[in-house]
Amino acid sequence: MATKALKIVTDCLHGGYVFEAARILGCPWQRILDFSASINPIGPPKGLRKFLDEDFDRLLCYPEIRAESLTLKLAELTGLSPDHFLPGAGSTPQLYLLPRVLEMTRPVIIGPAFSEYEAALIRNGLSPHYVLTSERDDWRLIPETIERVLQKKPDAVFLANPANPTGRLIPYDLLMRLVLECRRTGAWLIVDEAFIDFTEEGYSLLPLVGKEFRLVVLRSLTKIFALPGLRLAYLAAHPNLVARLAIETIPWSLSSPAISAGLFCLSKDNYKVVTLKGVKAFRRFLVRELAALELGHLFPSEANYILLRLASKFNSKKILDYLFLKGILLRDLSGFHGLRLGYLRLAVRPASETVALSGAITEFLTREKDN
Repeated sequence: MATKALKIVTDCLHGGYVFEAARILGCPWQRILDFSASINPIGPPKGLRKFLDEDFDRLLCYPEIRAESLTLKLAELTGLSPDHFLPGAGSTPQLYLLPRVLEMTRPVIIGPAFSEYEAALIRNGLSPHYVLTSERDDWRLIPETIERVLQKKPDAVFLANPANPTGRLIPYDLLMRLVLECRRTGAWLIVDEAFIDFTEEGYSLLPLVGKEFRLVVLRSLTKIFALPGLRLAYLAAHPNLVARLAIETIPWSLSSPAISAGLFCLSKDNYKVVTLKGVKAFRRFLVRELAALELGHLFPSEANYILLRLASKFNSKKILDYLFLKGILLRDLSGFHGLRLGYLRLAVRPASETVALSGAITEFLTREKDN
């Protein structure tokens, strides 16, 4: 059991292996506490279950070929025309599409970063360069970071705002400098805004896609609306680029339930306000509980997850394995470029789950002390 548990935790590049963990532990999946995937701790908007049940008969027909109703809703909410948007079954398929369609040859990833940027580039025969933010700066992107990016002479730059897994937002002035530099050099700028809806001060580049042909913005709906099982996201870019990408996208990429759920969730005006308030409170509670355990250094985060560097006296694999056997999943970051063994990412979860996590870690520490 321990060997299997350790393997699934350390091999998990994405988090969210709830069903796999439940099979190994021989328990209902609902018993698993998942701190490895950063999903809205508030849960889906109220009324969604009833809405989907009443919308069940839509399954009797094929879904919209290009999720047209969803693009119309996005256009209504953003003030951009519908041809700026390309919905997808999560951002990952679109990430894998971009290197080929954009014909990039010298991509740079600003990291530490989501592993799928590199995976998508490698799948397309490319070897990305990394430019890393520094732990000394609490992982903030600073002007020197951009200088190092430009020295690589990239034709494509990948980054996330807020950064994943560090949770740091990119200041407005540095974002705009990246936009202007990519325009000047003709480089593509691919900005992953999967978690920006969880931040209070994050500046989205979405309004710029109409006039910045080299800008691509990726947005997730499943994270903010707590629907990862439906796989729902969209890409925003200049209409000419969206048309090129749409040609390479398979029809019926989104199921009818995913489209319906997206339309329902996007109509809930107050939901994000409630989310911001809840995430802020739950994050504060998580930080307080972890700080009391004195596990190591907690880095500042503006997102719905926290980066923890364990103190050298702790064995991260032993902690992860122990928690796994308790049905608690954490994100091991040792496989991330620029990080190493001992770095963990913890999702912001409801207070009751954080209490359970804290209790399990306390048990582990007591057990280690007694041994």
